[in-house]
Amino acid sequence: MGTVVDDAGGVRRATVEVLTRRGDDEQAALGVATATVEALRELLGEVSDSRRGWAPHRELRRLAVRDAVAGAGLAPLNNGDEDALSGVVHRFEPWPDSAAGLARLRERHLVVALSNADPAEIAGFSLRGGLAWHLALSTRPSRVFKPDPRAYAVAIEALGLEPGEIMKVAAHVWDLRGAARLGLRTCYVRRPGEDPPPDGEFELVVDDLLEQADELGTEPA
Repeated sequence: MGTVVDDAGGVRRATVEVLTRRGDDEQAALGVATATVEALRELLGEVSDSRRGWAPHRELRRLAVRDAVAGAGLAPLNNGDEDALSGVVHRFEPWPDSAAGLARLRERHLVVALSNADPAEIAGFSLRGGLAWHLALSTRPSRVFKPDPRAYAVAIEALGLEPGEIMKVAAHVWDLRGAARLGLRTCYVRRPGEDPPPDGEFELVVDDLLEQADELGTEPA
C-alpha cells in the first residue's frame, strides 16, 4: 500500500465520494481522509506496542474512519458508507509502472508482497491492478504490523532465506528502517507525497519499479 498502489489517493477519492454524496462539504471530506490515515497509523502502532488487542487491518480501518468522521463533527456514517470506506483497500489503483515493473522483476527475481493489509485486501487490489507476485504475504499471522520486527519475520520464515538475501522495497522510510534493523537489504521507491530518505541511507533509490528492474539487471522485453 503506497509502494505499488496509491493508498493515499484511494482514501481521498473514496472519502470525498461517500461524504459529498450524502451532502457533506468537500473540504470537510478531505480533512476526514487525512485524519483517517493518521488515526489508522496510530491504531496499527497501538497493536504493535501491545496497547491494543490485535484486530484485522480492515477492522482497524473501520475504527479509524469512525474516529475521523466524529473528530470532524460530522454525522456518523450509515453501515453501507462505513463498509465502503473500511473496504477501500480493495479498490486502490496501481501506480502506472507497477504491473509492468513487477513483471520485469519476476523474470529474474522472486517477487513477494509483504503487506499490513489483510489477505483478502491484498487479493483485491492485486486483481484490480493486474499485479502478479510469486507469493503474497500479509503480516496478519504475526498479529502485529510493520515496522514491528515480528512482521518482517513472516517473510523471512516463509521464504527460508537469510535476511541479507532479501531486499525490502518500499516507498516508506519507516518501513525500510524496520526491515534494515533485521538485516534486510533496502530499496526506496519515490512516490508522490512521501518524504525522501537522507542520502545514502538505503542501498538503492529509484523513481519507480521499472528503474529498479534496470538497476537489478533485468532487460526490457
